This record gives sequence, structure tokens and C-alpha cells, in this order.
Amino acid sequence: MSQKIKVLMIGPARDVKGGMTSVINNYYKYGLDNYVDLKYLETINDKNFVLKFIKEIKGKIQYSFLINKYEIVHIHMASRRSTFRKIQYIKKAKKNNKRIILHMHGAEFRIFYEECSEKEKSYIKKYINFADKIIVLSEEWKEFFKNLVDEEKITVIYNSIVIPKDFDKDLNTQKILFLGRFGQRKGIYDLLDVVEKLVKEYPNLTLEAGGDGKVQQVKELVIKKNLEKNVKILGWINEEEKEKKLKEATFYVLPSYNEGMPMSLIEGMAYKNIGISTNVGGIPKVIETNQNGILIKPGDKIALYNVIKNLLEDEKLRKKLSQNGRNTVEKKFNIDINIQKVISIYENLIGDM
Repeated sequence: MSQKIKVLMIGPARDVKGGMTSVINNYYKYGLDNYVDLKYLETINDKNFVLKFIKEIKGKIQYSFLINKYEIVHIHMASRRSTFRKIQYIKKAKKNNKRIILHMHGAEFRIFYEECSEKEKSYIKKYINFADKIIVLSEEWKEFFKNLVDEEKITVIYNSIVIPKDFDKDLNTQKILFLGRFGQRKGIYDLLDVVEKLVKEYPNLTLEAGGDGKVQQVKELVIKKNLEKNVKILGWINEEEKEKKLKEATFYVLPSYNEGMPMSLIEGMAYKNIGISTNVGGIPKVIETNQNGILIKPGDKIALYNVIKNLLEDEKLRKKLSQNGRNTVEKKFNIDINIQKVISIYENLIGDM
């Protein structure tokens, strides 16, 4: 199209920790703003209560001034408080006759929705139906959202990344990497239990875990288990340090109980780590067991132990899963494909105006 489509994108501050921010930052890293007239409006941060409140108010004021300068409002939304906050942006976009895209993140949206009262469900359903398009992260999510909106509105776009340059990978390091929010949902406690057992047989095995959440609680658990020599709790790490850790590790382990399409797993496999995760959310669209990684059931610590032990003993399988994992990400989760799908949605929505 001769004139760039004008898109106002709504989401968290770009330094907020989490997968949603990773998706947005990857759009900019790729250069989506070169294809469309893109304005990003930050509506929340992860600072203290006062700074959060100021950011929210500032975002709403800026939105009022910006909305009529753009044709499409692309809203990134998760569950719980994010849902109710973003509904206010949906209302205003609809009132101003803008095309609306809802980009659904938040692995626990279904749980959140089912916990809502009937009045809350009706309210949420009403306003997400104002969207012209809803982007979901997996086919499983599409099946759920079909109960809330017309199926023709729903498009599956996997989370995707800018593929790192190829490099020689050392798959003999016995290093496990975990990146994510510390807590029950991501399975960090299960992983620590398994590592505690593994190091008795493999004293050189190490786990490095980066993320936010219950960091202090996890550190205390490491001390309680006498794992200080084998486990390093990194806390939140920057992009440069993350890339270094991804290159050094052999295994990327994410034993989650609930997920959408985890960015960290895709990144782990892109860096030729052997992906070990669970059969929840969109993860089975990423990993096929014994082909490009290994899937287990959530909470199955015996299986997780056996998988890692077997891989430590099987160099040939490590090489196969490592390279096939990288190949999968290049083919299915390359941001080149993702960006073109997003741009196509923009073009189709403008064509309907």
C-alpha cells in the first residue's frame, strides 16, 4: 500500500518483565515500524504502586489524544487486572470507530475467566466481541475463544523470535537452564527436586535459573537442599547475559503446569538447547517428543529425572534433538513469518473500512 497504515499499539512498558514484552520488543527488533506507521503506548509498568498508578493515568490521557490519529488499535492483553484495564481501551476505540485487534497473552486467561462470576463473564465477553480480530498463541487457545467470539475473528499466530546466527554448540556441558517467573506455575520447584536427585549421580551437573517472582523463596530452598554448588539463582537477567547463558547451556527445561506459547522455550531451542517441557498450552506445537525435544506431563518428576538422565548418557540423541529443535524454530517460529501475518491482518482490516 502506498501510504503506511497507522497503528496504535497498546501494552506494558517495554522494560516490563515477561513474554508479552518480549513479543513487542521482537516486533521492534525486526522493524515492524518500518512497514507501518506504528506508535507504541505504554499503559502500565512493574514499579511500585505509586509509579504504576501514575503510568496508568498517563497512558489513559495520552490515549485520548492519540486515538484519532490512528486507524487501528492493536491491544496486547493478558488475564485478571490486565483484562479489565484493557477493556477501557477497547470501549474508547469502539466509540471512535477504530479497527480493534486484541492480542491475547497470559497463560492463565482460561482459568481466570472460569473463576469469574457470571456477571463478570458477560462483561468480558461483551467487550472482547468489540474486537475485529483476536490473535491467539495456539490452536488450543483458539478452541477456547471460539466459545466467546465468532471463530472467523480468531487468528492463530505463534510467538516468534529473531533467529540468532548459527554457532558451534557444546552439548557436553551438563548445564541446565531455566528462565521464567519463579513459582509453582513454571515448575521451578519440581526442577529443583529433580536436580537434587541427579547431582548425586552427576556431581558436575548444574542448573542456572533466571527470572523474577519468588526469587528469595527459591534461593532459600536451594540452601535448604544443600545445592549451592550446583544451582545458581540468577534473578532477572538482561538480554546480553541471557544470550550468553543460552549459548552455554545444554538443556532448556521448562516443566510448566500452564502455558500459552512460551517465548523462553522457543529462544532456548533457537540456541540449540535441548528443549524439555510439558504437554500444556501451545507447547506440543513446538516440541515433538524424541524428534526435536521431550515432552512430559506436568508434575511428573520421575519422568523429568529419567529424561535428563537418559540424555546425559546419549550423545547421539542430544545432537539430534539439539539440531532438530533449532530447525523447528527456524521454520515455524521465525519472526519473518509472524510479521507478515500481522501486516496482513492490518491490511485486511483497512481494506474493510
